[in-house]
Amino acid sequence: FKLSYYNEYKSYLRSKGSSDMATQSSSGEMRFTVKTLEEYAKKYAKKAGKLQALIDKAEAVKMLHEDDLSVYGDGRFPIADYLHTICTSPQIGFPEYVQAVSMAMGNPLDNVVRENFVKLDKDRSGFLDQKELGALLDDCLSEKEKKNQVKELLSSIDVDKDGKVNYVEIVKAICF
Repeated sequence: FKLSYYNEYKSYLRSKGSSDMATQSSSGEMRFTVKTLEEYAKKYAKKAGKLQALIDKAEAVKMLHEDDLSVYGDGRFPIADYLHTICTSPQIGFPEYVQAVSMAMGNPLDNVVRENFVKLDKDRSGFLDQKELGALLDDCLSEKEKKNQVKELLSSIDVDKDGKVNYVEIVKAICF
């Protein structure tokens, strides 16, 4: 893994039409943007107590209904069904919640981002620490090179500079 691969993937996602402009397109439809990501992160954290906490799936569905995000797929499918598809446990985390928000808005995040974040977050803390980020770099030639790449990743992604990368920071870095 090299930082250039991350930048290439970010460019690829941007070319698919991601934007951090307004939350409504010129046709009036809702769009998932950096601003929406931040708003829903605050809303989720307020309800759950912190961004890394789990909430009951039923509570997440209620929150989505309150924001008129109860369906996806041109209004044909209940968002509760989508949440059940991506997470079979009765509780969900912020990555699943924000995936449902983006799906209901008709501008879904790339599932690979959520799936890889969850896979890398071995301790289920809701953050990727240096050790977990280092797992991305296992094919590097030396331990020193690996440490340098992790530092470079952290400096470019860790917006709040707490030494860890949360899901909001990952989504912002890769999708917007």
